[in-house]
Amino acid sequence: MADRRTESDEHLAAYLNEHLLAGEGGVRAFHAAAKTFEGSSHERALLALADEIARDRRDLARIIHRLGFRPAGWKRILTLAIKAAGSINPVNLLRQRRSSMAQFELDFLTGAVRAKLSMWEALLELSESDDRFDRALLLDLERRAEGQIAEVQRINRETVRERFLG
Repeated sequence: MADRRTESDEHLAAYLNEHLLAGEGGVRAFHAAAKTFEGSSHERALLALADEIARDRRDLARIIHRLGFRPAGWKRILTLAIKAAGSINPVNLLRQRRSSMAQFELDFLTGAVRAKLSMWEALLELSESDDRFDRALLLDLERRAEGQIAEVQRINRETVRERFLG
């Protein structure tokens, strides 16, 4: 594949690697949100979402490999740095569940999963004319992302009053 790589392949490889990198941050963000909601009924749901997003990330890595691309070296180093930061929650540093920052944290998680959904949709579009893609897998990943968004929104609906109505 390296001999035949086009500029379009280079763009696609960069795009997918950027999502792979962001996926590591997403896993960490869901773990951080679980700590924000520690002891509540939502902690387990957020941990389950973190596990599912880690699975999505592994699927994305397999897609990248199947396309003949490799994760960029500097992006792998950045991923290790994100892993090292691990428990830091930059969105809600104090992990206060009853604050505007908890609301922002849930908004951020929703936006992150929407970005991932947009990527799956773009790949589905490409799969119509590029048989290197596993369309069934992409449809499953799209469905999973839609479910993840619905779950974060459910948590938001069930907790928004405690933040803003006392």
